[in-house]
Amino acid sequence: MSRSTIVTFSALFFVPLVTWFKDAAVAVLALGVLASLLSHHTVLLKDVLSSVKTPAGMLACLFVLWSLLSLLWAPSDPALAWTKAFTAIALGFVLAVALSRVSAEAIERIAGAVLIAIATLLGLLLVERITNGFLVGLVRSSETTDQLLNAMNGGLVLLCCCSFSAAGLMRVKTKSWINPALFLASVILVTASYRMDAVPVAVGAGLISFLIVYRWGASSFVALAVLIGIGAVSWPTLSSFATASEFHVWFTETIHPNWGYRITIWSRVSEFIGQNPLIGYGFDSSRIVGGTAGLLPDPAGRTSFLHPHNGLLQVWLELGFIGVLLFLATAAFSLRRILESSPKPLSLAVAAGTMTASATIWLLSFGIWQGGWLAVLGLTVSNVVLCFRLDGESAEAQASSAS
Repeated sequence: MSRSTIVTFSALFFVPLVTWFKDAAVAVLALGVLASLLSHHTVLLKDVLSSVKTPAGMLACLFVLWSLLSLLWAPSDPALAWTKAFTAIALGFVLAVALSRVSAEAIERIAGAVLIAIATLLGLLLVERITNGFLVGLVRSSETTDQLLNAMNGGLVLLCCCSFSAAGLMRVKTKSWINPALFLASVILVTASYRMDAVPVAVGAGLISFLIVYRWGASSFVALAVLIGIGAVSWPTLSSFATASEFHVWFTETIHPNWGYRITIWSRVSEFIGQNPLIGYGFDSSRIVGGTAGLLPDPAGRTSFLHPHNGLLQVWLELGFIGVLLFLATAAFSLRRILESSPKPLSLAVAAGTMTASATIWLLSFGIWQGGWLAVLGLTVSNVVLCFRLDGESAEAQASSAS
């Protein structure tokens, strides 16, 4: 067994551990890149440089450079935080490029191992939910049941973002819809049993997108991407309207206080954006600008925050409108590159489901710079590339046998 194979399986061994330790995703990402370097490091460097020279790659570099420049006017010294974020982004990029270049035999082997890892992750999340966090409770004996189950949020998010690529891999490998359908149904049921309700919402939205794009193809994929983009950019306006209409009160009293607080956070962030819209407050400034006194609304109904619980709002708050433009341009050219690669219907549907599920989580729960979240996004993109490759290789094999 080669060194790269050993490292690959070591990396996938850490996937189930994300159930309890979200930063285990960083270990998976780093080990995956190490395996790629061990297998074909000379080719990989050329491939990475070639990908950087594409419009999407150059725009991504400009976005990263703008975030670096924003350290100059940040209210604290976030150099270490920026370095961690940049490292996670770079690792995800390198791993995705590597998977787009490895041999067909390697793709088949890695796909099987990934499915085992994701299935194990799902199984552990199910066991922990049934037992109210028995395993994690062995080392966190003083915590409540809610606190124990909240510790599984990292695993829930990784499962959510990788669920459609895993379903796509199952479809290609088994030539049946039964296994992927049962898998996605299990994901929805298991995630719905946890308190992090953004996850089942994200998987449900992703499933709708998957079915739409599988049925109607590239035009529907573009339409979905445009709708998500419009919704993301409109978030400051929508959140301000929601607060003015006292929807945050309704959510607090009817749904859950966390959602009421979240709406007030989004509205408060929107106020800050309006005061400094062009260049923002600097990298990782959210926790300084938002204050850290607590998450209870003040007499005016506004709340402090550590981060905006919305990725695009955080980009806008910290990097300004310039950062938002660079980010959206990078996303647009990346999606165009997906379409230019002429993916098979299944692969395009997987990309649509993954895009919708990840964007939903990003817009409802997370900021943008957390290392665990960036690692999850890197693994998510890499799994979609893996599905594209396996689906394409399968189609080529069928065409060869037919001829």
